[in-house]
Amino acid sequence: MATRSEPGRRSPVAGLAGLRALMRRSLILRVTVAALVAGAVLITVLLGVVTVTIRESVFSDKRDAVLADAMERVRTAQAVLDAATVTSPDEVAFLAQTQVTSIRGSSAGAGGVGVALRRSGSESSSVAINDLSTDAAMDALVTHDITQAVEDAPAGTLAWRPTQVPASIGTQGGSGQEPGVLVGTRLSLPVAGQYDVYVLYTLAPEQRLVTVASRAVITAGVGFALVTVLGVWTVTARVLRPVRQTSLAAQRLASGTLSERIEVRGEDELAGLATSFNTMAASLQAQIERYAALSTVQRLFVSDVSHELRTPLTTIRMASDQLYAARTEIEDPLARRSAELLNDQVDRFQTMLTDLLEISRIDSGRVELRVSQEDLREVVRRVLSAVEVHVTASGAQVHLDLGDQPATAQMDVTRVERIVRNLVTNAIEHAEGSVIDVTVATSSNAVALRVRDHGVGMSPDVVAKVFDRFYRAEPSRRRTLGGTGLGLSIALEDAHLHGGTLTAWGWPADGSSFLLVLPRVLGEDGTPGTLTGAPPLEVVPPDAPAVARTSAGHTSAGQWPGPVSRRTGQPGKSARRLNSTLPDPAVRRRGPLQPLDGGAGQDGARPQEGRPGQEEGQ
Repeated sequence: MATRSEPGRRSPVAGLAGLRALMRRSLILRVTVAALVAGAVLITVLLGVVTVTIRESVFSDKRDAVLADAMERVRTAQAVLDAATVTSPDEVAFLAQTQVTSIRGSSAGAGGVGVALRRSGSESSSVAINDLSTDAAMDALVTHDITQAVEDAPAGTLAWRPTQVPASIGTQGGSGQEPGVLVGTRLSLPVAGQYDVYVLYTLAPEQRLVTVASRAVITAGVGFALVTVLGVWTVTARVLRPVRQTSLAAQRLASGTLSERIEVRGEDELAGLATSFNTMAASLQAQIERYAALSTVQRLFVSDVSHELRTPLTTIRMASDQLYAARTEIEDPLARRSAELLNDQVDRFQTMLTDLLEISRIDSGRVELRVSQEDLREVVRRVLSAVEVHVTASGAQVHLDLGDQPATAQMDVTRVERIVRNLVTNAIEHAEGSVIDVTVATSSNAVALRVRDHGVGMSPDVVAKVFDRFYRAEPSRRRTLGGTGLGLSIALEDAHLHGGTLTAWGWPADGSSFLLVLPRVLGEDGTPGTLTGAPPLEVVPPDAPAVARTSAGHTSAGQWPGPVSRRTGQPGKSARRLNSTLPDPAVRRRGPLQPLDGGAGQDGARPQEGRPGQEEGQ
């Protein structure tokens, strides 16, 4: 059964995971912990060795002293017993009691705390006296083990065993037990025969000495460990400080601070690292400055060439229009066909020049939005009416789902129409006669348009580059609507100018999807708006295969990817997915595209194709 941690308290598992994460991020902490563990192991081993050595040395010396003292007391007692002239049992008992008391008193200087006298098990004399002891607790200490050892010992030798001395014996006082030694040997009593005498010695002073020594070793070990940890932390921090400075400098260099350099100190390996970093930074700065200068020259070249081409193009346009208008009067079929081809190619050239001019204006940063309150659904209808002839020619079917609620928002209509036109024409180009789904949805602060085709689709690598300028997934592919490779890039920039996002999704053989999300309200003076909350639509269509959904990139629900000037998406991912809920399918209106009032816009006029003169004021 799972256990729950109390509110406000972290579970041990969470604490351990946090410690592991902290150690992964901190080399100083890892080195310090390693030093602490090594020090703890070393101190533990050292403490064990020192403690065992001290204990063995102290107790060995004390044991020898105890045995020597016991032998001396027993010899003295035996001499007294041998010299005594007693004949009755009472006299023998009194003499034995006197010797037991004498041994107890004389052995006190060596740590003796008790004496016991017991009849030997092999004695068969008819005269016997009672067992004697200086303390009743001695009876429990004289066990069969020590008794058997005395019986087996040669005459005139001692047998001994380590034991625990109760605190009640002698003058110990207090509670608990102390280590001791019980020494036994045989005495010969007059008339009564062989008796075993046992002398108990305490080792309490020696135990206190060992305890004090152990505490001293522990204290010294802990102090050594703390000093070691502090020293390792200090040394590691000092050694890693240049590495940390190099890491921070690398981050600042990556963020665009090309003048970032590291101070070089000394001539060691760290100084070599700083020198190498400075060399690398200088090389990168020089390369980026060269690329920036080349990019500036390229933009100026494109801008100048585009503007310079406007004048001859205008003249060519006028001549082409005249020839095209009079083509019915031309009798030569080849000349009449040439006039038609000239008009078509001039239109295409004009579109390309318009795209180049727009890119130049965007790069220059001199773009201003002409803001008005518009319904995105009407914008979609106008664009679809304008491209209806291309839809029919391609054999595709457009299914509309414009919703029931108005999708009004502040926008630059010309730019939004251009975004929608680019998305729709791109879908027509790649749908290969299949269905094109155009969906509009709204939320409290955003409007969204998704254009989804069921054609050849895109691989994740293509999705990552689809918004790049002049990028074409299949350069050799036949294009029916022309194009410069700038359409989606310009559409992304237009979405960015509104503070919106333009994301892409695709899967090979399953089509592709583009999602435009715009804020309902722009900033002051036409500045970009802000997107908050959940997006109205997902870039991944609901009919996408499960593997494509799993592989699609995404952002957290309620969070929007920040507008970028080039590409919204991450390399190697199929799309940037916006988590949201789709409108209820029950209220969707879907069906094939129908002519909208003869192709007229909301004001009754057909939308005009972009010309250089028209695009200039955007």
